[in-house]
Amino acid sequence: MSRRDKPRKGEYSKPQQRQKGKNPPPTHPREKGKRSTTSTAPLLQPGEKAINLKKLLFYYIGIFLFTFALYANTYNHTWVLDDYGAFKLNIYVTKGVDGYKDILTKTYRHGSGFYTDNLYRPFSQLIFATLWQISPDNPGFYHLVNAFFYALCAVLLFALLRKMFVRQHLLIPLLITALYAAHPMHTEVVANIKGLDDIMSLFFLLLTMIFTLRFVEATNLRSRILNIVAVFLFFLCAFFSKENAITMLPIIPLMIYFFRKAPIKDYVVVIVALLIPTAIYLYTRFSILSNYPSSKDFTVSIMDHYYYDLYDKNIFSYWATAIMLLGKYLLLLFIPYEQVCDYSYSQLPFATFASWTTLLSLIVHLGLLIYAISQIKKKNPVAFGILFYICTMSIFSNLFIRIGSSFADRFLFLPSLGFCIAIVCFIFQLFKNKVGERVSFSKASSKIIVIGFVIIITLFSTKTILRAADWVDQMTLFGKDVQKSDNSAHMRLYWGLALRDKGLDYKDANEGEKDWNVIQENNKKFIEWTWKAIEQFKKGISIYPGSADCNEQLGIAYDNLYPFYPEEKYRDTAEYYYLNALKIVPSKAATNSNVAKIYFDRGEIQKAKKYYLYSIFYDPLFADGYFNLGSSYGMLGLYDSSFYYYRKCLTFTPDRAECYTFMGLNYTNLGNIDSALAMYKKAISINKYSNNAYILIAKLYLSIQKFDEAEAITNDALEANPYNGEAYFIKGLLKIYGKETQVKDYDGAMADFSKCIKYAPEIAEAYVEKGRIFDMRHQRDSAQFYYEIAFNMNPNLFVLRK
Repeated sequence: MSRRDKPRKGEYSKPQQRQKGKNPPPTHPREKGKRSTTSTAPLLQPGEKAINLKKLLFYYIGIFLFTFALYANTYNHTWVLDDYGAFKLNIYVTKGVDGYKDILTKTYRHGSGFYTDNLYRPFSQLIFATLWQISPDNPGFYHLVNAFFYALCAVLLFALLRKMFVRQHLLIPLLITALYAAHPMHTEVVANIKGLDDIMSLFFLLLTMIFTLRFVEATNLRSRILNIVAVFLFFLCAFFSKENAITMLPIIPLMIYFFRKAPIKDYVVVIVALLIPTAIYLYTRFSILSNYPSSKDFTVSIMDHYYYDLYDKNIFSYWATAIMLLGKYLLLLFIPYEQVCDYSYSQLPFATFASWTTLLSLIVHLGLLIYAISQIKKKNPVAFGILFYICTMSIFSNLFIRIGSSFADRFLFLPSLGFCIAIVCFIFQLFKNKVGERVSFSKASSKIIVIGFVIIITLFSTKTILRAADWVDQMTLFGKDVQKSDNSAHMRLYWGLALRDKGLDYKDANEGEKDWNVIQENNKKFIEWTWKAIEQFKKGISIYPGSADCNEQLGIAYDNLYPFYPEEKYRDTAEYYYLNALKIVPSKAATNSNVAKIYFDRGEIQKAKKYYLYSIFYDPLFADGYFNLGSSYGMLGLYDSSFYYYRKCLTFTPDRAECYTFMGLNYTNLGNIDSALAMYKKAISINKYSNNAYILIAKLYLSIQKFDEAEAITNDALEANPYNGEAYFIKGLLKIYGKETQVKDYDGAMADFSKCIKYAPEIAEAYVEKGRIFDMRHQRDSAQFYYEIAFNMNPNLFVLRK
């Protein structure tokens, strides 16, 4: 043996000469039904230096830090897309630990008012509730939790691959892990808080696979029992994280076949250990969903799944479109040239079997399947990767079952693991003589391959970091993606919502603002952004006129503009779009409530009540519906019903100050002064900017002639909001209708009424009072001017002129 061929200290000796034309079987402790006393699974990878614990720990820490670093920039990200329905606006999640029971017994989005999603994924929501309990409304923290668990998944993946490729060089599992961790198609999952369901499902599936191999390798009964119990528990957790775990049922036995030599009884035990949690999950899911409308009672919107209806109209075109999209998925795995958060109608095309894209995709996928089947007997890991991809992609392909979405980046999260395994193994096999032969990394060709993968992983990592940054907030994400998916009605809706919310930020900034000029500037910006949002909602309708969401949002936008343009009749425009939305989807709770508000303000209380009742019928958790019903029954003088609905609203939103304000009004109308004052003060204690509460207290004191108290609470109102027009109106009244002993301050009252008109020009009574002062001073022309304004606003006030 030459000096060069001598094994170095800590290395394996040169492998024994293998028989010509034969590959050594994978090392396994039990063959021909015999159980060995010690495991023969190698602790070290052949052909490399001995890996001591410190070096192994270095690999694991390096993988964790590399993966975590890819998404570390999400720490300052906020809520986007499904984060709201799954987390922020889900009342069960935001109860913290008190919401556990509801999470376990309700569907995924029940807590946010959605009852037709047919999803049951309690595990991730239990984590969400726990995180909310620890740190409420802290999206940056939740994003880091996603990055943390994704990094743990990478560590587990490396551990699994080391066990799978136990006879291969360590670089093979290392490259597969790095390629998977860095793949840009994963950003929709990891950079989206809601994506924790996918991450946790992968986390438990990897543990399931690791303990499956440990079970097969185990040499004593106790160890085998512990490992198979772990397989059962982890697979159960994977199911309760996300239902697509079911696609792993054929993959795990295949893994044993490809990477271990095990007796039939081991397959039987493993399959049983997988089928039991499958049955438990399916039974639990069925039991939960039996309390909800059947999926046959509702349809999937074209906005979500653009070719869903083709299944009933033209089944061949449906299949052709699904196959064409499978080709796009595969292309994005090889070349992730774009990532978009929405590909809905009509961004992607329909297809037929005459379409070249469909035919090419069909040929490629059939070729992959045939190749994989032909290589099963040889236990080629490339075949395993292909079968992994095909099985896990099947549920998202829409070929076998129709799901609620036509295409999404996130659907590649689990299937891409099969792609990474197949592509790395295939590339290395190109430079080997026979399948299963160990790669020699002393060859220049192998080094070139490694360098090539390092370059690809670097490029993928860069793209992942840049794409993750896009998910910082809805304004950034939708603003970029609408340029890439400009013909998507959903994308136009999302971009419109982002623009609308930008405007609402300016409107919300006015609460507590002391500078009138700032308030006016904020109002101006609010109006500008609202018009921009309207433009996008109209583009969405031009793409798909049947968009209930775009119609609803147009109604809201015009409703919000109405106070600034009372003469433009934008309330009528809002009503038109609300009713359009309800024609398309009658079950939209918020839309029923919004159109009812228009009728309420017109004084059509019975009509308003009908739509409010619809809102809580379609969404029993809809707090606004209960609140508005409380107001409707209060206007009708049915105070018992009014109190009932206000209190019902408080069960969902305990800190809703308006409920206490209007319960106080009920008590005022009932003559219960003490209870009324208690309710008003409770509202102010919750929200010091509760303008209505201040005003109602002041009016109550005026009615019982407690003028000093009325003046004090009016001053408090103006301290909270110096531009409270109604407070200035009451202040003016006190100066001329207050204590009989006080000197009438007409000049001061005139100034207060002028401020009222400036800050709240809709208060017709202020014009009447100014007219009266001018009348008293015999300035008839000025008096007539203000009387006419008041009359045009409210003819019923004309009697006050006399």
